[in-house]
Amino acid sequence: MKSSQLSRTRLFRVTSLSVAVAAAFAAPAYGQSTEKGAGAAFDTVKVTTGNTQPGYASDASVGGKELLKPQEIAASVTVITEQRIKDQNLRTLADALNQATGVTVISNDTTQSQYRSRGYALGLSHDGIPVYNALSGKSQLDLSIYERVEVLRGPAGIFSGSGDPGGVVNLVRKRAKDEVALSGALSFGSWNTTQGDVDLTGPLNESGTVRGRAVVSLTDRQYFYERTATSKWVGYATLDWDLSPSTTLSLAVTAQEDRTRAPYIGLPAWTTGQLTQASRATNPQPNWSRADWTTQDYLLELEQRFDSGWVARVKLNRREQSQYWKDAFAWSGVNPQTNTLNYRRWIGDYAYDRDAVDVYASGPFSLFGRTHRALVGYNYETLKAPGQGYGLGMQRDLVPGVPFGQPGGIPEVTAAYNSGSLSETRQHGVYGQLRLKPADPLTVVLGGRLSTFNDRSRSVAPSTPTDWSQGARASQHFTPSAAVLYDIVPALTLYSSYSSIFIPQTQLRSDGGTIDPREGRQYEVGAKAALLDGRLNASASIFDLRDRNRAFLKDDGFYLNAGEVQSKGWELEVAGRPAAGYEIQAGYARLDSKYLKDKNNEGLPFNTWDPRNSLKLWGLRRFTEGPAEGLDAGLGVIAVSGSQSGTGSAAVRRQGGYAVLNALLAYRVNKTFSVQLNANNLLDRTYYTRLGGLNTYNSYGEPRSFALTLRAQY
Repeated sequence: MKSSQLSRTRLFRVTSLSVAVAAAFAAPAYGQSTEKGAGAAFDTVKVTTGNTQPGYASDASVGGKELLKPQEIAASVTVITEQRIKDQNLRTLADALNQATGVTVISNDTTQSQYRSRGYALGLSHDGIPVYNALSGKSQLDLSIYERVEVLRGPAGIFSGSGDPGGVVNLVRKRAKDEVALSGALSFGSWNTTQGDVDLTGPLNESGTVRGRAVVSLTDRQYFYERTATSKWVGYATLDWDLSPSTTLSLAVTAQEDRTRAPYIGLPAWTTGQLTQASRATNPQPNWSRADWTTQDYLLELEQRFDSGWVARVKLNRREQSQYWKDAFAWSGVNPQTNTLNYRRWIGDYAYDRDAVDVYASGPFSLFGRTHRALVGYNYETLKAPGQGYGLGMQRDLVPGVPFGQPGGIPEVTAAYNSGSLSETRQHGVYGQLRLKPADPLTVVLGGRLSTFNDRSRSVAPSTPTDWSQGARASQHFTPSAAVLYDIVPALTLYSSYSSIFIPQTQLRSDGGTIDPREGRQYEVGAKAALLDGRLNASASIFDLRDRNRAFLKDDGFYLNAGEVQSKGWELEVAGRPAAGYEIQAGYARLDSKYLKDKNNEGLPFNTWDPRNSLKLWGLRRFTEGPAEGLDAGLGVIAVSGSQSGTGSAAVRRQGGYAVLNALLAYRVNKTFSVQLNANNLLDRTYYTRLGGLNTYNSYGEPRSFALTLRAQY
């Protein structure tokens, strides 16, 4: 069992690596030329990442392992680019995904959230490497280390393996560049928020065959609710080394430490069920509560390019993440007669150690006189999660009769750990995809995956140790996908697609076996346009997603694969540069979900957390000439319809629709310096980011806030 405290040795190693890379960049003998120099063994290899110019339009790799234009992806995809991240001063993954079409961000606490699309949780991948159960409920790395955030909505089982059918978020890290560049930012915002970033990149030898990049980001902030404070830092270093003209080795190391005092987990409700309508500044957590996250991430990638046009890649990833919390949280609603409630104290100390391998090859081949593309690969992942704590499970430590809004009288918990657990999840699979071109305007995409999944757990000290208990599992489960794309004209493509994903289940049949896995199956039709030579992308889609084989409880207490849920709707999006000096990204999503077959909820809404209607709009005007030259002005809105807590017949607390207005004013002083002022929730709308239970998770959204940022770029 690992301590929640970050190893000082690892901190020193990561910091030393970052300093070494930065020092190499600063050396005058390097980085002056990226052409083949005297004594160079071979020409510099150019690495492209999909963003050819700053803006909001971007290619994406989330629809496959290769970088594709939006028109080539037969699914709904949103990309939050690095330029959009800078313009809106987005700091966290929650900030970015809150801007993505059709995505709902639901606050868990100050340090982590849930992320949903089309009525289900989103999955996660790091540079195309799938990671199981690693997004919702987990702390994420700061956005400063990423080039872009890609979101695919709908089942993504062919590359991800097991997971919910909501979609997948692919985080694309920053890569080293072949020219020296240095940028930095210093930001001051509401509630004593201070943030700073430094990003340094360039060649490390005269020929440019070795390139490096280092990013350091620091955050110190408080919040609109009382007493909560966060201190966070992240360090990132990466190296790209061209071993030969056709071979590139990439290494990356990331470390992040996030320490939060008195983390906010929302408000309790009255025991009668209604919301308390307490002040937005109210924080029901005591000062001594805390939530600490520590993350170390290691990546090795080897790419081999062949003369035939084929490319083979091997990616190895290890992530070590620890979570420590000490807390007293509301364990009941607030009694309206006494204005008191009960609390429960607990401590948790968990580790999440992940090892992943992804190996694949892709390239062209000829058949019947035409050129097609194929991709074949294998990935493997194991997740081990040891944990210890006090007051976990049914071992309750109650503190009764605490006055609402006065948690200072709750004694700090200092008890020794009294429970321990260990879980282990493994999955692996082979996958393949064909992109066939029967005719010039027609593309047929066929794919499939064979997956094996196994989950088990056991009790360990200080609990009474037990043998392994078998959890969910599946063997050689086949996940198909198919799509047809047709180019009406070069700038307009129609598509139709089928995609799927599976989730193993543990409920028992009457014969003693477990029921079959759930399957999320989606049909989607749509149109995509690449306008103005690809500077502006537009899409429209209609989808019907069925969550089948859900557990259905029989009268005898056993289960059948008979439950079914439907999520259907349509989405619109436009992103890019409609004219010189303008940037826009706008999306609308409509979602209707209900239980089709369920013993208790048939015909009722499936998940009321997700709004039926959501509109997300951001537009920017950059003035490059005239009296306003150097000025940027941006305006955006996030508008959603009403939402409720819970699912089906359990939905109780409700809020109506709301709109949040955001704005930007920036000025480019010269080629090096710029200053920008961001305003969020400009009209100071009061709303909830989440409606929860009687005891907690009724969480207010952020009031009006401002951030002033000075940027420098060399």
